[in-house]
Amino acid sequence: MANIKSAIKRAELNKVANERNAQQKSAMRTLIKKFEAAPTEELYRAASSSIDKAASKGLIHSNKASRDKARLAAKLG
Repeated sequence: MANIKSAIKRAELNKVANERNAQQKSAMRTLIKKFEAAPTEELYRAASSSIDKAASKGLIHSNKASRDKARLAAKLG
């Protein structure tokens, strides 16, 4: 464990950020799986939006986001 006050605070903030990132990534995966189970326009929009949010926050690479959205669009149409 860190001894310096700023390092302790940084470790706590990293833990909070890690949990937040994990929640958002998990929610994205859940929406994708819901769409794949029953492809509808509404679920496609929700999944696409969550993919964009994850990409904008750096949780996934922008190319992966684009690839995932293209695959979902192919299943829709």
